[in-house]
Amino acid sequence: MSTESNALTFSAVFLAKYPPGDARIAQLAAQAKKFHSLGLVHDLGGNLSFRTRLGFIISGTGVSLDALTQGTVAEVTGVVYGLNKTSVYIKGAVVPSRETILHSQIYEELPEINAIFHLHDKRLMSQAEKLGVPVTANERPAGSSELAQEAINLLKTNKSLRFFVLKGRGVIFMGTSLDEAGRLAEQEGGKQR
Repeated sequence: MSTESNALTFSAVFLAKYPPGDARIAQLAAQAKKFHSLGLVHDLGGNLSFRTRLGFIISGTGVSLDALTQGTVAEVTGVVYGLNKTSVYIKGAVVPSRETILHSQIYEELPEINAIFHLHDKRLMSQAEKLGVPVTANERPAGSSELAQEAINLLKTNKSLRFFVLKGRGVIFMGTSLDEAGRLAEQEGGKQR
């Protein structure tokens, strides 16, 4: 059993404390509720994001996806890697998901990707290898730069990959739009039900 901490691996620097304004947040919230009802996420697990003009909007840390609202997301406008800790610059009233570094690095690696859904579909995670779903080589601590690097290592070998399993951490679904990532999550997650 893991003894890892739930502490953030970055410092949140608030540029503004008001919730981000983007019409797509309502669409993200509707998809989050659907994923929760389908059993693709449980309790406080999972995080969702989409690209914006300034960076990306991501669900807040400690937020249940079935309760996602405009007030429970943050817009990440910059990530600066420091010697001791990474700084994440945000607009919003909540601290972004602890998987912010993972989302940031995927967006940087794959500029055509505009939505990332990190879900915890336990069935797909446990049957991934049997189903031929790519899995990262190593399990790494949640929210760590090492976890993000595992994802990037896998994506560098196949840039057309649109979903894969983070070993022991969940399933990543990506798309050029919220709709595309959502359909993929429903289709692939739904196969297991």
